[in-house]
Amino acid sequence: MNILITGGAGFIGSNFVYYWLEKHPKDKIKVLDSLTYAGNLETLRPILKQIEFIEGDINNREIVSESLKNVDTLVHFAAESHVDRSVFDPSTYWQTNVHGTLALLEEAKKAGVNRFHHISSDEVYGELPLDSDAKFTEKTPYSPRPDNLYALSKAEADKIVLDFYQKTNMYITISNCSNNYGPFMFPEKFIPIIVCNLIDNIKVPLHGDGRNVRDWIHTRDHATAIDLILQKGRAGETYLVGSDNDRSNGYIAEKVVDLYGAKQNMIKHVSDRHSNDRRYAINATKIIEELGWEPEITRSNFNEGLKETIKWYKENQDWWRPLLKRKAMIMDRTKSISAYISLERETGKTKFVFGQVENSESNVPEKLDTEEHFVQQNLVRYEIVIKNLESKKWYQASPEAIKDEIKTLGINPSTFGYVEDLSSREEKIGKEKVLRLIKIDHGQPELGIYSILTWFEVESLSGIKRQEGYYSWGLGPSSGSKFLVIIRREGKITHIALRKVQKFPRGGIVYDLIGGLPRELNESLLDIVTNSLSKDLRINVLDGDASIIEMISLGRISTDSGMTNNHPSLYSILLDLSKDKYPDVQYGDLFEENEGIVLWPIQKLNELINSCDESYFLSAISRAIFNSVISL
Repeated sequence: MNILITGGAGFIGSNFVYYWLEKHPKDKIKVLDSLTYAGNLETLRPILKQIEFIEGDINNREIVSESLKNVDTLVHFAAESHVDRSVFDPSTYWQTNVHGTLALLEEAKKAGVNRFHHISSDEVYGELPLDSDAKFTEKTPYSPRPDNLYALSKAEADKIVLDFYQKTNMYITISNCSNNYGPFMFPEKFIPIIVCNLIDNIKVPLHGDGRNVRDWIHTRDHATAIDLILQKGRAGETYLVGSDNDRSNGYIAEKVVDLYGAKQNMIKHVSDRHSNDRRYAINATKIIEELGWEPEITRSNFNEGLKETIKWYKENQDWWRPLLKRKAMIMDRTKSISAYISLERETGKTKFVFGQVENSESNVPEKLDTEEHFVQQNLVRYEIVIKNLESKKWYQASPEAIKDEIKTLGINPSTFGYVEDLSSREEKIGKEKVLRLIKIDHGQPELGIYSILTWFEVESLSGIKRQEGYYSWGLGPSSGSKFLVIIRREGKITHIALRKVQKFPRGGIVYDLIGGLPRELNESLLDIVTNSLSKDLRINVLDGDASIIEMISLGRISTDSGMTNNHPSLYSILLDLSKDKYPDVQYGDLFEENEGIVLWPIQKLNELINSCDESYFLSAISRAIFNSVISL
């Protein structure tokens, strides 16, 4: 067999390359990888003389065409998979994961490569209820989380692959896999960061309540599954790959710490991360019964897999330590502002450090037509949402007039986020069964008002029926973001920047963070930042009023749980303010407009905390202090 492996310098792809070289030593192996943030040529260094390595982007058809010469099998791992980065750079995810997959299919067909296997993710199915025994199967409808652009792009890539099979009858298969672990996993990922932090005596971050569940599979078992699919898989079929090992993050953290030999007090809870779905679990019955696949490391001997992984990271520090310094680059839509993405080890979250490009590893690929991507992406999102809604029994039992209204709301970008939220509503919420949607009350869009009250009929375990409702607030396609702005002058933090606004429910003027909702469905987070700074604080970073130094995720917050379904993301932003912006405001001075901008001196932060009861601000400031972003 002459095999081309895309993304073979990444975590899962490289493990597959090593596996294939060992199990099929007579085969000719080519690896195509663009060596962006997740690709690491050092991973393949020991075997470079045994394979043919090609550096290139899968969207570059000339390189792809050349790579496919004398190839009869293509295994496609290549993908942008950094979820935090996708919020800043949605177009790149669409470009690589969707257009790149189509380019590979078309070029493979031209080259006469008939065998094509596409690697996908269980994230395309969305999330499962936390306290349930439900598992994903091949019949589970696609329902990627609305703000997880990685999952959304992978879902569309799966669709493109299956459509291509229908049109060409090319021998194509797909596998959707659970969370992999093992050697060569980037140190920012959950299991490696636990081990690497323990090695350096740094506390292990556990996001949120630690109850989020992931289904873990060793990369070696994943490789054997792909091998079997290539040999026996039926054309046009999808196979879910998992080793029946769904575990909570809290369990993983405690187990790894214990197996490492450290004390449990090395674990510390930190705020939840972006797009942290509650539960994934895979039912792998199809590949087990049809193809005879059997994983070596399962739930019963999971400890052995973890011990092996811990040992590998202890013995290969020269591999992972340089990766801690690696930086992925993002840019705003105007290409005027750039930032590096790096790992904040103490919180296990992404940190954005702004500045000039200095590292050749941080090349910015040439963009395709981003507007075209946005249009395609929005249509795909709408189709997935409606299809998922139509699969829900409570939706099927709802009045036709309400169904029509929901579809109308879904077409409108201002209310699309509300419909996406509805599509994720399961048949059961906790222990109570959702029977049907009975009423929707909402403000008048023509007046600029968007507050929707949704009423469900639910049934308790004892058979008692009642109505339950919740509000969705705010204009736009998602819950938005809020920013704690920290001002620095001449290397010294001097102020917190807020705004004073009149809020109707309070009947008075209150302190509030800047930020809010995107103006359009696919507006990147970086653009929301620059727009909010300009609109709310009259600080135009594009005109040199300030420089963004760094941005750190502070997690998400449910502002009034049980009342509203909104769940905004919080970030801290460190700004270097120019000497010409607010020049009269010195260190220790309070600058406060009646309604407008507030620059609160950092040494009087206690007074601000005691005089402010705005939930966004209090949550952001407490997490910033807890995570040592600022100190009192």
